[in-house]
Amino acid sequence: MIALLRVLLLRRLARDRVRVALTVLGVALGVSVFVAIRLASRSALAGFGDTVEAVTGRANLQVAASADGLDERLYARIRREPGVEAAAPVVEVNALAHAGPPRAVAAGDPSAFDETLMVLGLDPFAEGPFARLADEPDSLDREGLLALLARPATVAITRTLAARHGLSVGDTLTVLASGAPCALEVVTVLGSEALQQAMGGNVVLADLATVQEVFARGGRLDRVDLIVPERELERVRSSLTAWLPAGARAERPIARTQQVENLVRAFSLNLLALSFIAVFVSTFLIFNAVALAVVRQRRDIGVLRALGLSRGRVATLFLTEGLLLGLTGGVLGAVLGSVGAWFALAQVGRTLSSLYLVAQTTRLWVEPATLLAGVTIGVGSALLSALAPALEAASTPPGATLREGSRIEARAPRYGAIGLAGFAVLAVAGAVAAWTIAVRQPLGGFAAAFLVLAGFSLLAPLWTLAAERVASPIARRFGIAAALGARALRENAARASVVIAAIMVAVGMLVALTVMVGSFRLTVDTWITQTIRGDLYVEPVGHQTSQRATALPRALVEGAAQLPGVAMVDTYRGSVMTVNGRIASVVGVEFEVQERRGQLTFVGGGDSRAALERARLGGGVIVTESFAHRHRVRTGDTLTLPTPTGEARVRIEGVSYDYSTDAGAVLMDRSLYARLWNDDRTQSLALYLEPGASSDSVRAAFLRLAGPGLLLHVTPNQALRQRVLEVFDETFRITWVLQTIAVVVSVLGVISTLTTLVLQRRRELAVLRAAGARRSQVRTLVLVESGVLGAAGALLGCVAGFVLALLLVHVINREFFGWSIQLMVDPSVFVRAVVLMTVTATLAGLVPARLATARDTAGALRVE
Repeated sequence: MIALLRVLLLRRLARDRVRVALTVLGVALGVSVFVAIRLASRSALAGFGDTVEAVTGRANLQVAASADGLDERLYARIRREPGVEAAAPVVEVNALAHAGPPRAVAAGDPSAFDETLMVLGLDPFAEGPFARLADEPDSLDREGLLALLARPATVAITRTLAARHGLSVGDTLTVLASGAPCALEVVTVLGSEALQQAMGGNVVLADLATVQEVFARGGRLDRVDLIVPERELERVRSSLTAWLPAGARAERPIARTQQVENLVRAFSLNLLALSFIAVFVSTFLIFNAVALAVVRQRRDIGVLRALGLSRGRVATLFLTEGLLLGLTGGVLGAVLGSVGAWFALAQVGRTLSSLYLVAQTTRLWVEPATLLAGVTIGVGSALLSALAPALEAASTPPGATLREGSRIEARAPRYGAIGLAGFAVLAVAGAVAAWTIAVRQPLGGFAAAFLVLAGFSLLAPLWTLAAERVASPIARRFGIAAALGARALRENAARASVVIAAIMVAVGMLVALTVMVGSFRLTVDTWITQTIRGDLYVEPVGHQTSQRATALPRALVEGAAQLPGVAMVDTYRGSVMTVNGRIASVVGVEFEVQERRGQLTFVGGGDSRAALERARLGGGVIVTESFAHRHRVRTGDTLTLPTPTGEARVRIEGVSYDYSTDAGAVLMDRSLYARLWNDDRTQSLALYLEPGASSDSVRAAFLRLAGPGLLLHVTPNQALRQRVLEVFDETFRITWVLQTIAVVVSVLGVISTLTTLVLQRRRELAVLRAAGARRSQVRTLVLVESGVLGAAGALLGCVAGFVLALLLVHVINREFFGWSIQLMVDPSVFVRAVVLMTVTATLAGLVPARLATARDTAGALRVE
């Protein structure tokens, strides 16, 4: 067997270096996409988990609260709870920062605040057991810690942050607190290795009172970290839960990481599913490579079978080829994926930051398990795709093979039966999609999408024959060379259909993504136009970073309503809560303003003003579509909300469309929010102007009212709409990268297949040359064949893409994110896809065309 592998396999692989290299590269690209996306997603979440671990230290239990935090007076009682060995109060705020004094404020340049920091307010006296400040107690800078206590507006920074900006003890770090720059003095540099990794080292520690004062968190704590003996942990947790106020919970620190992972799971899974498309396309490369090897060695196989070689060993021979190609491609893909993960991490991090407020991480975690999974996928897909041609080689009768010779193509498969199987698989895909909608099982959508791709792949042979029938009459008008090129599809239908299937998958996903993203974008644009009706939107610089720690001055909010030209002011206050174990937002807005000037669009239609009025007068709420989908509620249901004042039962008066986050949100009138959450502060404003009022004049008047010490974004309606769409486009940018790689892999399939067919048909081409065919005619023959392959695959891909777009819009996005998307199809999408793939495939044929014209005619005919 070893001798056979050396003679029949290794020598041939060495001889066909170009084909082998293209096949391996295709597999490597497919595997690299999976590895890069997996590593980037895991790194982003691991970075968040490391941050949580670093800022909780040795705590194994914590009392945390959503909304505006805990009353600090609860700390003493929590610390006295039996079983609690140590307790430490914490205030945690994310803020934009600038390394240096606030000189940028005078220049009115908010872009100077280019760092996002996690600011931790701690009690140094309680920190000893938690080992947050230093890895070893002896390494603590005690003078620096005393300075934190004794001097106001002082902070400790990490060694990483200090090195990045050249900061040292005595320098100034400026943070934004509700848009107001606040100068903080650096009094010590922390050496804790855990803190160097948390948020990439962007962690700042200060005395609890300092953070409460700077960020207007007086009397509030975000959490209390606890150290409890493991044997007592569940008892202590239950005991705390029994008396803690509503909205507060005792949980392990890891629960916070798990909640975020649950929140972003759908996003990560969608990216991972897209990455498998490139892997799926690469399997066609392996299939083609092994199948063509079987064809080229049919005579050798016949001789060996006549000499007594068993069918099992013949199959093993070609499975080994698939194994080698898959293993080499998998290892190379793991390496390429590790490199590509650096670029994917930045894109994934930005998206998670924009959509889910997960802080970006700059550290890439290269997990051996992910690399091994990538290699395994390469090997597994290669063996699976090599199985059919290996069995074909093993089942070929040796006598027939010897009589027919090596030039005879393998017997044509039963195209009709394969086509019927394709239609059956598509029918199953439809049934799975219907089942997914009925039982609301999100993963069923991906199963249906895979079945659609598999079904159309099985239709590829019939489609190839149909394409040849259409293309041949057209090609005859351009000469005999073009006619022969088109007819080659029928003569090599078994092999050409594999290439067409690969192109179909790539184009299908290209069309599906284009239709889905285009539909989603137009839906979001329509939603923005209908719901964002304010003329000017006001938020402090850094609001998106600090979120609930942001509060506009009350005088500014009240003064805004008195400005000339301002008709109404809508205030906004939001927070986070946990409903049925899921994170969701709760938002307080002015329902009266929304009744008169807003235009919320409700699911199923209905009078939005009437629903808002009922909610305002009756203490009801409006929930977003994604919230209703995740929690399975609808208009008229009663919803129980965990609030700081206790559980509140409210009636749902309507379900509104919303595309800002898939976590879902509950909207209520500001007066109800202030009563239930004990918080009447304002995070941001929307100003509705009187008819004829100038938005520029009102904007200037508002900025004068705010004064020079407050950095604000005062954004006109149109600019805000544009910013939302920019975030949308940024979110989907990585999907186009994944799709581009899938197209590249399919182009490699065209090059590989045509190159091998040229080598296989060298005698046929030599006969044409001997009969007088010019080099240009031979070149035309190959280019026409590649162009028809591209056009046929693209046309089938357009049909498959439309079906996939229906699944993406009405099944996958609906079940994963809870969003309704209006399907909008631009016919030019299909035209562009066909033209792009036809041109690309034709250009891909230049390499084998050059090879065909460079063959030695006499040498090729000498064998005859």
